[in-house]
Amino acid sequence: MGIAITCFAFILLVQQCIIINAKLVPKFPAILIFGDSTVDTGNNNYISTIFQGNHRPYGENFPGRIPTGRFSDGKLVPDFLASMLGIKEYIPPFLQPDLSNHDLLTGVSFASAGSGYDDLTTTASKVIPMSDQIKCFEQYIQKLQLIIGEEKAQKLISGALVVVSAGTNDFIFNFYDIPTRRHQYNITGYQDFLQSLLQNFVEDLYNLGVRNMLVAGLPPVGCLPIQITAKSPFLRKCIKEENFDAQSYNVKLATLLKQIQDALLGSNILYSDSYHPFMHMINHPKKYGFLKTRRGCCGSGTYEAGPFCNKHRPVCKNASEYLFWDSIHPGESAYQHLSNMAMKKLRHHKLLHSKNH
Repeated sequence: MGIAITCFAFILLVQQCIIINAKLVPKFPAILIFGDSTVDTGNNNYISTIFQGNHRPYGENFPGRIPTGRFSDGKLVPDFLASMLGIKEYIPPFLQPDLSNHDLLTGVSFASAGSGYDDLTTTASKVIPMSDQIKCFEQYIQKLQLIIGEEKAQKLISGALVVVSAGTNDFIFNFYDIPTRRHQYNITGYQDFLQSLLQNFVEDLYNLGVRNMLVAGLPPVGCLPIQITAKSPFLRKCIKEENFDAQSYNVKLATLLKQIQDALLGSNILYSDSYHPFMHMINHPKKYGFLKTRRGCCGSGTYEAGPFCNKHRPVCKNASEYLFWDSIHPGESAYQHLSNMAMKKLRHHKLLHSKNH
């Protein structure tokens, strides 16, 4: 149940990218995804955890009304962008046992709902930490080599678009709601600790051949319905302190990614501002067709997510009027709007037409 809106990953991942050097990102042969629930297309279906979305009413608006493990009523941003880029209609989870060669060659998601950079985040939930997602990626590379050979596999990896989106769960599970790390760090110290782990993760990807990366910052964590319920249940206002922390984290991250890129020869590492675009949807809901932005469509919309958003909970009549599907995750309508904005940003920078490799 990745509280990890960190990103909305793809969304903002491309939507508000800061291009850190003069090179333009080309059209990509594949998309590879690492992170949490907003980009987990079903990996948690295949592990033993309660953090799963493979039951009704999840998938209510997915083709066939199938609950696939996506934490939404329908498609996620990775699915929309893969379709818009002409790669394929849906991004499958890496752990799906019946993946075809085409599935592997065009990209998969390694993401796991509830994950984070801090391994402590996944200790209780038993989902796949970011460190283990790297191990899955190594297995993926081996599979590619068997299909197309080592040289072509390396070319595919270096040309692929790699999305990294995590961090929100770390703060919610370890600092805000369950203050385990507060005994070791103040907010500044924990931000720095997480970003050191993020740097290690990016360097590991680079050492495995990745060259094009989009790394998402934090969203306004204090505006997630579940955080509002915990700390402002009656007024239902965003939690200013948590939003301020997210913004300060993002400023540090943008600087760090520039430094990492400068140190890694031939890398294109883009920072994605997920905070401001998300706030724009909250502050100007009618522009996007939303009537509700402080609660989700599932159940009361104030606490239901994962196992608590189930077939016994009523759902709203029109999910497209709700920014959130459950108390943590956006609905398909929000993902569609964000995907459209992402593509406009790509076209604005001519990222779909340039060639640099």
